[in-house]
Amino acid sequence: MGLSLLAATPLAAQQPSSRVDPKAPAADPGRYPFFPLAAVWTGDAKVGPSAAPASDARRLYVAWSNGIISTYDLATGGPVTAITFPTSLPLILAGPVLLVTGDAVIDGLRADDLGARWRTPLPAKAAFAPTARAGWAFVALADGSLVALRTDSGEIVWRTEPTAAPSVPPVVEGDRVYAASAGGIFQARGVADGKEIWRATLEGDITAVAAVEGRVFAATAGRWLYALDAKRGQVRWRYRLGGSAIGMVTDDDRVVLVMLDQSIRAFKMGSGAQAWRQTLPFRPVAGPVLAGASVLVTGYAPILRVYDRHTGAVQGWLAAWLPPPASTATETLAAGPVFQPRATVFDDLVILVTQRGWYGSARRLFDLPAAPLTVMPTAALPAPAPPPGWVPPPPAPAGSTAPATASAPAATGDAPVAPPPAATPPARPPR
Repeated sequence: MGLSLLAATPLAAQQPSSRVDPKAPAADPGRYPFFPLAAVWTGDAKVGPSAAPASDARRLYVAWSNGIISTYDLATGGPVTAITFPTSLPLILAGPVLLVTGDAVIDGLRADDLGARWRTPLPAKAAFAPTARAGWAFVALADGSLVALRTDSGEIVWRTEPTAAPSVPPVVEGDRVYAASAGGIFQARGVADGKEIWRATLEGDITAVAAVEGRVFAATAGRWLYALDAKRGQVRWRYRLGGSAIGMVTDDDRVVLVMLDQSIRAFKMGSGAQAWRQTLPFRPVAGPVLAGASVLVTGYAPILRVYDRHTGAVQGWLAAWLPPPASTATETLAAGPVFQPRATVFDDLVILVTQRGWYGSARRLFDLPAAPLTVMPTAALPAPAPPPGWVPPPPAPAGSTAPATASAPAATGDAPVAPPPAATPPARPPR
């Protein structure tokens, strides 16, 4: 496995149109665009991934198609741990536990060393990887039931009765878990006990779900975007889409969708009016990812596109770092981008993994000042330039006892010239 460490090397990218959001507080990371970008490290696993990767503030976790799960240090990209553990569903991090989903079982591994922590057999095959939140994990099963378990012990807390097959993974917001089934069936259940709170039937199978406090949004194969009241499930508004959505996220006041018609769109939460729309240059591979003041999108191409989340303006693009003889014409990304916030906006990372096993990270590239702010210790500072028109005074007469006073250095950089006696008027600058 090869590894290359790149120190702030700019990647192939167009000129950004990024700007800091002036309305956001200075301490809010969301006010800074996630562009321009510079590579931090890259590597080559020599084998493609079998599922979408995961990351925390310290490490990257990747399941490879040869049955190996590997972890990498986020600071250097160097390998940390590797174990044999085949899976075809995305890896999910739940605090110190890495959730690995099999056909009818979930394993909880220690995130630090991938050691076994617990194993829980499931009542049926898992349809999707778990959704983890605040010590809980919710798993949609192929028989239409929903299972909730504790991530610290793997104990199953509750299970719903089987219904229609699920169409998307469950979404959690507050004390509600939202589940979608075939036929446009949309349910809200209590997190603590799994009891149904309300049920709605929408037009077409649900393809994407997102939720914020008080509202939940669902996009359907019938090409509708619905906004429902989270308390009662009543439809507040709906908007006719130009295609099916494959992913959706919520912003402060917008809902952002990635569409199979090769577009990305944002809608106002309150009214459903379309705020902006952009055409994608590729077929998308996953839903959008919010990163600071930007939206990140990937597709069946080795390119990451970056858009302004408020206006939809193109902030730039990042080409995957593919060494020869790899060709960008045949290489594609394996999944959506992994955005990992870290201690500061200077350290935030985006991680990309390609179908052939190349992986790497990039961070914001902040411009350096035009001149150094300081000099090395003990280094001599250059003499300041004299004021315009300054002429050195004539030397003092021999044997003069006039007291010495400060004098500006000559423009040539020679040693300071002694001033004339006090009674001698200084020379005038030339007219």
